[in-house]
Amino acid sequence: MPGKRRILSIAVSAPLLTPAAEAAPTWDCRASASGGWDCYKDGVLVAPEPTVAVQPPPQPAPDAEKLAPKPEVATQPASEVAAQPEPKPKVAAQPVPVPLAAPEQQPEPKQQPTPRTPHQPEVATLQDPAPTSEQPTPGAEFAAIDSGLNWAQCSPGEGFDTLPITTLEGDQTQISADGAEFIRDQDLAIFSGAVEARQGDQILHAQRVEYNNVDDTLHAEQEVLFAQPGLRVGGASADLHLATNSGTLQGVEYRLIDRAARGGADSAEIIDRDRSRYTNISYTTCRPGNSDWLIEAAELELDRASGVGTARNAKVSFKGVPFAYAPYLTFPIDDRRKSGLLTPSIGYSDSNGADISLPYYFNLAPNYDLTLTPRIISERGLMLGGEFRYLLEQHSGELRAELLPSDSASSAHDERGSLSLRANGDPATRWHYDVNLNHVSDDDYFDDLGGSLAVSSTTTLERRADLAYHGNGWHALGRVQNFQTLGTTAESYDRLPQLLFDMNRPDQTLGLTYHLRGEYVSFGKSSGVTGERLDLYPALSLPLRRSWGFLTPKLGVRYTSYDLEDQAPGLEDDPTRTTATLSVDSGLYFERETNWFGDAITQTLEPRLYYLYTPHEDQSALPDFDTAEHGFSFASLFRENRFSGADKVGDANQLTLALTSRNLDRRTGEEFLRASLGQIYYFSDREVQLQSSSGSVDTDDSSAFVAEVAARISRNWRTGAGLQWNPHLDDETEKAAFAVNYNNGEGRLFNFAYRFDDGDYEKTDISASLPLNHQWNLVGRWDYSLMHSATMEAFAGVEYDSCCWSSRLVLRQHRIDANAEPDIGIFLQLELTGLTSLGDRIDQFLEDGILGYTSDPDK
Repeated sequence: MPGKRRILSIAVSAPLLTPAAEAAPTWDCRASASGGWDCYKDGVLVAPEPTVAVQPPPQPAPDAEKLAPKPEVATQPASEVAAQPEPKPKVAAQPVPVPLAAPEQQPEPKQQPTPRTPHQPEVATLQDPAPTSEQPTPGAEFAAIDSGLNWAQCSPGEGFDTLPITTLEGDQTQISADGAEFIRDQDLAIFSGAVEARQGDQILHAQRVEYNNVDDTLHAEQEVLFAQPGLRVGGASADLHLATNSGTLQGVEYRLIDRAARGGADSAEIIDRDRSRYTNISYTTCRPGNSDWLIEAAELELDRASGVGTARNAKVSFKGVPFAYAPYLTFPIDDRRKSGLLTPSIGYSDSNGADISLPYYFNLAPNYDLTLTPRIISERGLMLGGEFRYLLEQHSGELRAELLPSDSASSAHDERGSLSLRANGDPATRWHYDVNLNHVSDDDYFDDLGGSLAVSSTTTLERRADLAYHGNGWHALGRVQNFQTLGTTAESYDRLPQLLFDMNRPDQTLGLTYHLRGEYVSFGKSSGVTGERLDLYPALSLPLRRSWGFLTPKLGVRYTSYDLEDQAPGLEDDPTRTTATLSVDSGLYFERETNWFGDAITQTLEPRLYYLYTPHEDQSALPDFDTAEHGFSFASLFRENRFSGADKVGDANQLTLALTSRNLDRRTGEEFLRASLGQIYYFSDREVQLQSSSGSVDTDDSSAFVAEVAARISRNWRTGAGLQWNPHLDDETEKAAFAVNYNNGEGRLFNFAYRFDDGDYEKTDISASLPLNHQWNLVGRWDYSLMHSATMEAFAGVEYDSCCWSSRLVLRQHRIDANAEPDIGIFLQLELTGLTSLGDRIDQFLEDGILGYTSDPDK
């Protein structure tokens, strides 16, 4: 090959008596200008031996009699070598550690004459000693198709963690083998025994490889394995074109590294770095030896650039039973979106009968998409749902709609449907908008059609649009809002519009903090008093903080005015109110170092005093547009106003005494135990009351005691309790709660909770997840009302996970309220991991119903 200067780096060896520490020599063979080969051993030109041919497998040294001259000597099948008078004994070739880096370029030495035999192909054979020290062979991670792939990790679809492939620069091809043979006239090299060929980030392993230096092609046989980032393909034979990253393989097994998927095929064609095509192929995410679910196709093309697999004449089978066939099928091979069928949903309930949904996804553009969902409800009819989503650089949103043209099961409702819109974005710097619009056709929509696994208890639907501006230490908000009320729920006031301004400016003159809250609202309603309200609340505070405690006095004045319509007779249409509020919040921190069950901890004692004074102001003429009394809790001991909203400002002359103690891990700061106790002492009666209340003045001289405890009993056990105890009542316990939770971090869960609110509810809630082994898991929940002696919700189920597929079966009974008849349903989900899920979203239902449960073990 005169004039050709493509480099072929070769390393070969044979066992000779060499020191163990001696490094393996490196051979660099180049096509010479005269058409032969110039081979350099460690940079030194070596004249080729005239007629020695090396057989690939190791052979015992021949005896002296077999070394006698013969008329002809048989060589490798690719060539014949003329007989030589005294050939040297053949030396057994052995594998040898080979450096991955190409040998440094050496100055081209002076051309030396090369012995040649007339009319015969010229063969160059190289053999060198191997070191006796045992070292890992470079590229050994690809010695077998599953080498280094941890199929036991059981996370299909997430890929394997593998070592990166060493990349060779430029178009250099590097080959190592136990033995090598060069046919100069054909510019052909034949390698045998543990052959490894590299170019760029591609590797080929085989027992025999023929390399053509002219067109840069390889033909490989016996234990062939081709690998590039993200893909491994093994076969009986292979023909590869290195320059174009293409080739064909026969008798194929393949692995998608990034997807933890595998399969086999009669043949494979590597089109380029991203695309490959297969005939009579199978595809699954099950580990080798297990094909519980399988896609089989007459032809399959995988495109890693687009993340899509395309199959023709495909069928999907589970446990050997085909359940889907398609003449043409596309499916994702990574997490990118594409158009196609999504997870079907199949369920059954007493009220709806069979309930089947089959969503179809339209990937309209990278930043917006559409999902249409036909839903067949056997007792009601055919329903159509849709969801449109968009995502821009500064904006996002989704529009959902459902329509049931005619409900066969309801005489009260014919055409039924729902509509919702969620949108938000940042149209300019510091500006933000948020929109939430919702509508349903009737009061019973959620109860009848809200979903087969979850019956919504929603009684009010919000329609709201916000526009906000965030300044430095202040922000402003404009809002329009109204509500659709369902059932017998009382009608709520609309805000058309509401304007809010809030400012907090710390570290001002003398260390003061400036506060200002302003609000304007126009309240609307179909009946009752309506009107406008203006509320202004400026205040000053002086935070004083030290490492051992804090003191924060605060003084504020609140002014509120109204312009009302349909006011009750005898009451003003434009009442006003002005009140002042003084508060002093203070606390101390005490710490000591001690031990708790052998752990070094810091124990704190944190007493806190909070004084609040607001003089009484008659507010009986003011409406209650958006005002209610805060629920009593430990946090409410330190509120400035016992009412929410601006319509009522509670009169107060009171002192809160509270004490908190914590046990903290001295090393990590983690909280082992927290206990808090507090009570308010009143120095005057509370005369301001809501119009909806009895109007009686609260004359008790103290509030209920509020106690809270939270503890980490051990690494897996946690508990918490709360108690509101009122010494002024005959039935002294107003509220109580207790909970204990067990979570071992491996799916074993137990939760128990007791909740009591005098006159409202008393209930227990028990839930659990119990793994029987690494595949089977039991789940269940029981929500029981002690007040009504009725089960509100109960379900029990079983999960099976075989790594590449999982199944969940749940039997559920629930009722909307204590007096309703229970509804019973059976739900099934089959998930083919990395492909699709069939049935109801039981995994999401369990996450909502069992505290700590997750269907994703990596969470």
